[in-house]
Amino acid sequence: MPQKTDYIYVGMDIHKETHTAVLMTYMEERLGKIKITNNIAGYRRLKAYVEKIQGNRIPIYGLEDVSHYGRDLAVYLLDQEYIVKEVNSALSCMERNSYATVKKNDEWDARCICSVLSRRSDSLPTW
Repeated sequence: MPQKTDYIYVGMDIHKETHTAVLMTYMEERLGKIKITNNIAGYRRLKAYVEKIQGNRIPIYGLEDVSHYGRDLAVYLLDQEYIVKEVNSALSCMERNSYATVKKNDEWDARCICSVLSRRSDSLPTW
């Protein structure tokens, strides 16, 4: 069974037209970020980007919204046989508010989602 350090964590901030992803290690070292369109071309771009960075790590995706704007992306990732976890927005909000300076932008939100994913992946719902 893989250890938490065997994964690359991909936190996704989901919106109607675009999604922002931040990639991190288990120790929350930021490896990259990408903004994609909410369509098949964007999903393929995300897949290629993650594959370029992942090395020998296993990608695990955390999406804040898997039932509305993120549903198509979740289905695509599952079809590609990736692990997809649902990150409750209350958890990412708590993560964001735990910092002295509260930021609110897509990249920061994706980072907070990724942080929750890396620490709580065992207890988050798998989609």
